[in-house]
Amino acid sequence: MALDSVKKISVICHAVHRQQLIRTIEASGCVHLIDLTEKEPFKKIYEPVSERSEEISQYLVTLDKLINFLETMEPSRSLKEKLSEITPFYSRDDLWKLKDDEELKHKVEQAWKNSIELAEIEKDRKELEQEIGFLSFWRSLSVPVESLKERKTFTITTGTAEGEVISRIKSMVLEQELMDITILEGSSASTEKLLIIFHSSIASEELRKLRETGFQPIDFGDRKGTVEELLLKTKENLEKTWKEENRLGEKAVLFSIELPVFRAFRDALGLALLIDDAKTHAQKSRKTFLFQAWIREKDLTNLKTELEKLGEVETFELEPEEDEIPPSPVTENAITQPYTMLTEMFGQPTRKDPDPAPIIAPFFALFFGICIGDAGYGLFLALGALTGWYLVSRRGGNTKLFQLLFQGGIASILVGVFLGGWFGIEFTSLPAILQKPANILNSLVPGYQSGNEIRETFGVSKQFLYLTLALGLVQLTTGVIINLVKRLKAGENWSAILDQSGWLLALFGLFPWLFNHYLLDGMLYDLSGPMDRIFIYLLLVGAILIFIMGGRAGKGFGKIGLGAYAAYGIVNLLGDVLSYSRLFALALSSAIIAQVINQISGMLVELGIPVVGIVLAALVIIGGHLFNIFMAVLSGYIHTARLQFVEFFSKFYDGTGVPFEPLKYEPRFINIRKGVS
Repeated sequence: MALDSVKKISVICHAVHRQQLIRTIEASGCVHLIDLTEKEPFKKIYEPVSERSEEISQYLVTLDKLINFLETMEPSRSLKEKLSEITPFYSRDDLWKLKDDEELKHKVEQAWKNSIELAEIEKDRKELEQEIGFLSFWRSLSVPVESLKERKTFTITTGTAEGEVISRIKSMVLEQELMDITILEGSSASTEKLLIIFHSSIASEELRKLRETGFQPIDFGDRKGTVEELLLKTKENLEKTWKEENRLGEKAVLFSIELPVFRAFRDALGLALLIDDAKTHAQKSRKTFLFQAWIREKDLTNLKTELEKLGEVETFELEPEEDEIPPSPVTENAITQPYTMLTEMFGQPTRKDPDPAPIIAPFFALFFGICIGDAGYGLFLALGALTGWYLVSRRGGNTKLFQLLFQGGIASILVGVFLGGWFGIEFTSLPAILQKPANILNSLVPGYQSGNEIRETFGVSKQFLYLTLALGLVQLTTGVIINLVKRLKAGENWSAILDQSGWLLALFGLFPWLFNHYLLDGMLYDLSGPMDRIFIYLLLVGAILIFIMGGRAGKGFGKIGLGAYAAYGIVNLLGDVLSYSRLFALALSSAIIAQVINQISGMLVELGIPVVGIVLAALVIIGGHLFNIFMAVLSGYIHTARLQFVEFFSKFYDGTGVPFEPLKYEPRFINIRKGVS
């Protein structure tokens, strides 16, 4: 698919229609607003953010916190109930009415008030529980805690000491007649609870010495009464707090039943906030309202039809300003649509770039399938992705990832069939009908030997490594050709032809020569024949063209430097092709791990332990293969994406375009029916 053609438009209406106007373009989902607040002469006369918008923003923060809290109070549901849940649909008119529902607002306020009170009572309960723990530790202290302070003739204090500290304190008491110590009941072997009394004349000095030994004095603060009395009172308060917390918790559970409505209310306010913020991008006067926008050319007629229904609205087409960069919307078909999640990660295409999604789609699916390399794993992945796709689509969610994984699963099945990979089963143990496709793959490259050690573990020999390198060469060549076409369309003509021809000649000259000399042992062509010199000449001519074209922008010796740097790119090109060997490495590692899992489970069965051995073997088989599938999918996704971003896109794709971001509300909790109403 190609990038969609866009038009710049200006829309003006009577001020009384501005709310409905913005609502109409939001419902259309095809208008990319231009911010007039940053443009002259609009910069000084734009509409400021209304207090209503700030009020909604603050309310949304509170509502989000309330929803998060009530989700923790929802009654538990079975897995079947969760999977069968369908996201509700609302029309925009329904949401617009919902945001002004006073009864609902009151219910939200009551739920929020209840949640605040519950949070406070939970805090009080935790403090009381900590108090009970503290008092329980000092339960053996029989004197009123308010007596533990300095008096006219004596001072009483209490605290804890550990290990050798206790013996040092006892030595101090023996040396000081005006000081006594009592070890309280309930002390542990490592920690002693001490009650110490001093004569006032020595209190401050002896307390200082005690702290230096490691004694930890305890301050009972403003508590009054014995520890037993305090403990009894605290437990009574805790019981009251528990009852109040339970009461508030039961109310919160009842409020959680209203969560579907609260979520819809949240999205209704989100839509209202988007509409309010959109108005601030426009220009207004006392009677008129004006905005500018980008729109796909194919959507312009329908938008005009919808706007004409509002009455006093005029739409004009504008020419882009000289330094203005139009956005780059892209419309994909069902097969290539999932790959936009990858291209958007890298960057938006410019108006000069080709649409990258259809270009990377076959390469990504194939390479992803190679990384997994097992038909059984591919089948499991395809079924899992299909299930996720179905469940997410029922809720109106984004299914791109599941679609991408589904295509990758299908590719894994096809690749696995030709690699002889079936849940890690040894290739030699497979039925002959499953071995045949792998034999076909091995016969594609000369030099195959049936006794290859890699083949005994995996379905193919090292010929598969050569095939992955060849696939890398195909993709890189495709990138160079796409860049040539792109530059020709931009009017570069002979400059583009000479430049890209240099890279094509270097590719066609270097790699057949390298493969034949160092990988295939002369199986492609006779090393002593004329073909060897032809490939060297192709490489030499390509290097000269790269050197000349790379240095043309320099001056004097700068031409030589730039040309040499450009020619050095041939070495980088070699590294790019070798990067595709990771496909072979990932496929092989996944196959070896799968086989090891099977071997371990077989050993557990052979132990001869009735039932237990079979159960353990089943756990190893299921858990091991699930883990291996997860790691294969994760590593396959990451490394395949890396090949596209680093090796492939660098040959032709800029990715510095302006994203097309239409004014369209994306709800968090509900689905919005298509259309204006």
